Amino acid sequence: MTVDDATPDASMLTELLAGTRWHTIEVVDATGSTNADLVERSAGEDVGGTVRITTDQTAGRGRHARVWSAPRGSQLAMSAAVKVGDHTEHLGWLSLIAGLAAVQAVDDVVGVRPGLKWPNDVLIEDRKVAGILSEYTRSPSGGIAVIGIGINTAMTEDQLPVPTATSLQIVTGKPVSASDLAAAFLRALSDLLALWPDDVARLAEIYRERSDTVGRRVRLTLPGDQEVVGLVTGVDSAGRIVIDADGREVVAAAGDVTHLRAIGD
Repeated sequence: MTVDDATPDASMLTELLAGTRWHTIEVVDATGSTNADLVERSAGEDVGGTVRITTDQTAGRGRHARVWSAPRGSQLAMSAAVKVGDHTEHLGWLSLIAGLAAVQAVDDVVGVRPGLKWPNDVLIEDRKVAGILSEYTRSPSGGIAVIGIGINTAMTEDQLPVPTATSLQIVTGKPVSASDLAAAFLRALSDLLALWPDDVARLAEIYRERSDTVGRRVRLTLPGDQEVVGLVTGVDSAGRIVIDADGREVVAAAGDVTHLRAIGD
């Protein structure tokens, strides 16, 4: 793979993504956070349909303010701005949709189908290959959601931030084209967003089919160290996990869950 393959090409992506909701593709050499960039700009301009991409994100964030960092050139970081208007009751679905898009993109581009752990952990051989964070903000034209993802592409074993992480290059033993991966993810994301928010029932069906969490017994940790043990039966219309805890139904949103682990893991 050449240096050009490792760096997304904005012109190529614009051509590949013609016909999707993404009309503005920005590729920058480095930035603190692609999410933060779009959130900040949304205060003064209409960023809906804009995608910002880099392979050098120095201050990425995950859920619960966790740091998501990677050495320069070893990760593909992307953020996409979506006009959501007043559909705030379904915002929980956006990170789940991003997880579904990531699974499809990795499968299409490198031929490896990752697992999907609720709410949005993308795993290969039980090791995390992608982190996702969606944020809601207001713009002059209404509500905006910024959907961000960082996919470990060229990270080596000694560069991994934690032993439970991995990269596409570690898994496949070969480099991956950043432009191909970005295009596959963004096209899948656009297609899935076409179902949101009017057909969340179909989204829930797709998620149940591809989730490694639905149908498993899990231990769920909530704030205050409260634990729930039971069988995951699905996700509801808001994207919340639904658990049968020995006959008692428990529903939890991603923001309320501090830890989830399958029983026996």
